[in-house]
Amino acid sequence: MTILEPYRQFADARGRMLGVINEGQWEEINFVETAAGQVRGGHFHRETRELFLIISGDIRVRIVDQGRDSLHDFGPGSVFVIEPGESHWFESLTPCTWINVLSRRIDPACPDIVPVAAPAA
Repeated sequence: MTILEPYRQFADARGRMLGVINEGQWEEINFVETAAGQVRGGHFHRETRELFLIISGDIRVRIVDQGRDSLHDFGPGSVFVIEPGESHWFESLTPCTWINVLSRRIDPACPDIVPVAAPAA
């Protein structure tokens, strides 16, 4: 997982602009709403990178990659990228909304999603 810092920020009396990402190729954008206490994910992608921009709420992200297990808490404005091969789960600590951007669009006939069981807590 790569946690990103804004590449540019600007604020004035009108409000704020946050530069989320200015590299890479992205093919699919999704808006996600999740109720508090719910878990999403439970998979990895063989080839697809996923960028997440947390709009509202707090989430805990679990990443398992090559035997390493890590937890990361994120709130509004957080931006991170999950790389191919990283198994991931999202637990909504509060009601959450986020933007999910994929480097490859999901092909329903051949999705690049490999389900995995959650590791023991």
